[in-house]
Amino acid sequence: MGFLAPLALALTALSLPILAFYLLKLRRTEQVVSSTFLWQQVLRDRQANAPWQKLRRNLLLLLQLLALLLLVVALARPYNQTTGRLRGNLVVLLDASASMQATDVSPTRFEAARRQAERLIADLGANDTMTLISVGDVPHVLSLATGDRSVLRRALSAATPTNGKADWEAAFILAAASAQQAPRSTIVLLSDGGLPANLPDLPGEVRYQPVGTTDDNRAVTALAIRDTPAGAQAFVRILNASTEAASTLLEIDVDGSLYDARTLELPGESEASFTVRDLPDVQTMEVRLGGGDALALDDRAWAVRATQERSTALLATGGNLFLERALGLIPNLDLVTTQVTGTLSLDTAARTPLSPTLYVLDGVLPDRLPSQGSLLLLDPPSENDLLESCGRIAQPRISYVDTSDPLLSHVDLGGVHIADAACIEAPSWARTLVAAGDRPLLLAGEVGGRRIAVLAFDLHRSDLPLQVAFPILIANLSNWLAPPSVSTEDAAIHPGDPLTLRPMVGSTEVAVQDPSGERTTYTVLGEEPISFAGTQDVGLYTVEQQVGGQVQRSAFAVNLFSEDESRIAPRDEIAVGSATVVQTEAPPGRREWWRWPALAALMVLVIEWAVDKR
Repeated sequence: MGFLAPLALALTALSLPILAFYLLKLRRTEQVVSSTFLWQQVLRDRQANAPWQKLRRNLLLLLQLLALLLLVVALARPYNQTTGRLRGNLVVLLDASASMQATDVSPTRFEAARRQAERLIADLGANDTMTLISVGDVPHVLSLATGDRSVLRRALSAATPTNGKADWEAAFILAAASAQQAPRSTIVLLSDGGLPANLPDLPGEVRYQPVGTTDDNRAVTALAIRDTPAGAQAFVRILNASTEAASTLLEIDVDGSLYDARTLELPGESEASFTVRDLPDVQTMEVRLGGGDALALDDRAWAVRATQERSTALLATGGNLFLERALGLIPNLDLVTTQVTGTLSLDTAARTPLSPTLYVLDGVLPDRLPSQGSLLLLDPPSENDLLESCGRIAQPRISYVDTSDPLLSHVDLGGVHIADAACIEAPSWARTLVAAGDRPLLLAGEVGGRRIAVLAFDLHRSDLPLQVAFPILIANLSNWLAPPSVSTEDAAIHPGDPLTLRPMVGSTEVAVQDPSGERTTYTVLGEEPISFAGTQDVGLYTVEQQVGGQVQRSAFAVNLFSEDESRIAPRDEIAVGSATVVQTEAPPGRREWWRWPALAALMVLVIEWAVDKR
């Protein structure tokens, strides 16, 4: 505490005249009275021979001295040293990523950042405004620009950390839009500094207030189960993000039972990778690290063995040995071949053991398309409801190949020759993968949730079946047209990632159960894919589908698997666009509080007046 006008304290000398008035002997005029009984107090005063009397306890004196003291303090302008205030329009970005759950700051980094935001709210001036933005996997605005502290505090109290990575690029777009609405804007980042590179510039002044004190963390950064000729194996990678060496216990559960436990010695800032071999008939796996570090979220990871769902494909053809053999090589695909000599009828599909997931129609189309299942059309007839035909093309030469499309991965069509092909107008629902001039030769797309691929020529009228690319192309198309209901490849589902669930053929209901046991149920509408966005928690999720009165179960895992979030060391500086922002605090300031002693002095004077009147 200090005083802006310390010389005003000299006014406390005014207390001396007040004391003098109470010490001086009172001189009274002599009067003749009939009795002195009622004047005993006057007689006692006259007994003093000195001009000064003894100072007695007096409430009025105390109140007057107190009022004088409070007025002098107010005139001296007392103040407290503060970190200063940020003026104008403030845009506060509150980091809500996984690393903000670290407990090196009590109780967590996120709560410490929330307290910093609360101090910024308390320091708002009468003409200041603030916008609050929570930066999680999906950034959102907690409160639009306002100077109402109660509104801001309510919005801040509703903020929660997420289990995923922060989308800083989207958050910067929101912050820039808010900052451009006011001429004097300051953007404040409350974070541990785990921002990616190549972020855009921000308008106005940018301040960075870091949170966190340590880098002590170990994490599981990879876990995957794969099938090999020797049996199932698991790949595990452990990160020690600390600069200090660490020893940790690793436990491995297989299908809910402890399978292995080992102690790992990890040097500082290092990774350890190893393979777990000779696994039993594993379906799910969990690995756990011994606790003791600052971030518990990445100490566990889960993996699901790739689902071996079998699909049924119906091949309707007048005879195509090349195509039949290529489809027969695809694992987990049960092929049913129907020889067509005349008009194709869908009654043939009823004789298959299961409803086909994929219809491969080679040069034929039924009188009506099946209501379910994907379609692979080869040299489709000119009269159909899906494609607009413009005749035939003689000796088309391939002039365009979309090599970036996954359906053409490892497919080389450079040496393919075609005698003739169907002339097809490219529909709006499909993308062209291979073309001859402006006419597509290979199309792929979706109509009403159903996947469709079209090869515009007869395989017998080309040398494609003789090329190495042919079985690869058929495999790519089949895997895309008949995918598993849940894809768990590489266990690459992170918290907050949307997931597409494809109902099985004949499925009527799909239910997803998250790690906490909460279920989300969807009613299947035809073959429309289901978008599931409830992947905020890490752990195992179970998918149940009702197919023909039976329950079909599958699973997928959600893991953090982010080295950026697991490396929790707080940064002293961050890169924002072309600028480097170092740790900054608001400029030093002074908060005066002279109004309070002045108000107290006024109240004391009112009390003194009331006492004197009594």
